[in-house]
Parts: sequence; C-alpha cells; structure tokens
Amino acid sequence: MQNEFEPGASEENEPIDTIVTLPTGMTAADIATACREAGMTFINESKRWGKAELGLWLTGTYASVTRHATKAAESPAWPVPLLRDIDARLIDRIMQSARTEIFETLAHIAKDGSASFVLRALIAGTVIRCEDGQSEPAWAPTGDASRLADRVLSLFAVDYLAQPGDYESQLFVCPHCETVTFDEAARTRGICNHGVQHSALAPRRHSTLPYPPLGA
Repeated sequence: MQNEFEPGASEENEPIDTIVTLPTGMTAADIATACREAGMTFINESKRWGKAELGLWLTGTYASVTRHATKAAESPAWPVPLLRDIDARLIDRIMQSARTEIFETLAHIAKDGSASFVLRALIAGTVIRCEDGQSEPAWAPTGDASRLADRVLSLFAVDYLAQPGDYESQLFVCPHCETVTFDEAARTRGICNHGVQHSALAPRRHSTLPYPPLGA
C-alpha cells in the first residue's frame, strides 16, 4: 500500500478534511437523537403552533442541532425579526404545507422503505458528513434549507443515516390522529396509543330497540 507522503502518491488517496467536527463527547448517535427529537417536536406539535411558537422552535430547538455546522452559524435563515414581518395566515399555510409534505415522506418510508429524501438532502447540502467528538464519521444538518419542510426533513435525514434500522422496523405514521411515532407495537397493530385513546373516547352508538335482538 502506497504511503500518502511517498513521491507519486495520488491526490485521490489523500484524506478528505471534514467540514464540521462535533464537540468532544458528542457521538453520531447523540446528534441523530437530538435531530429526531427536534423533528418529532415539529411534526407532532406544530399543528397547534402560531408564529411565536415557530419562532421559538427555529431559534431554540432547531438552532441547537444546526449550530455545529459552520454555514448555519454564518447565515441563519428565518430570523425572528423576519417572522414578525410575515402575515400569520401565511405562516399557518407554510406550516400546514410543511407538515403535509413531511407526513407523506415519512409515510412512504414506513410503507415501502423509500428514503430518497435523504439523498436529496445530501445533494442539496442540508445534511453534511462530519466527525463526531470521537473522530468517528457522523452526519449533521447545516440549517441551509430555505423551505421549512426541507429544514425538518434534514433532521430526519441525519437520524436515518445514523439509525436506519429504527425507520425500517419502528417508524409509524398513524392514519387516525396523524401522529408520528417510533413504536414497533403501534406499527404492527396499525394504530398508535393516541389513536387508541381517541377511539376509546369516541361516542358509541346505542341501539334504539326496546329489547336486544335475538342472539345478541
């Protein structure tokens, strides 16, 4: 095997410097889990959000997982002052459109394992390869996406790259209450715990017959 410092060594054999290095002690699984939690917070809670809640998520939860990528720190998008200038109804439509796209994307993964959105995130540069605090390969979201849906999907892309098995066996998008969970049991039975509760609380139809029918 040719040494990279020997004469005639090809540049193709030289190690490629990583753009981002995660803090010491942070592993690829750590940032993937943080990305999953941030993405799940948006997809499961944003239906009740307004402009203020979205701003808090972008500058708090979302910013905390994208801060490790230098580009996100240099050019943060969707700053709070800009959000204040946008009509609340437009923000609602943007969030609704983003939720719909994210639900459909995750539903496709749960149904047939299609994860083409991960490749799109890599090509678009919303997810980049980096090193974790132990100098092991990892992935991080850059915060460079201009669309809200792409921002959230970049979080799930990082998580998928680090923990693909969870998406193959646990990811479930409940059709009853539109909740995303990582629950193998819910995936098997086809309804999440929230959906079960909603079904249990749903009003039951009672017979108006004076007597129960024969054989009842």
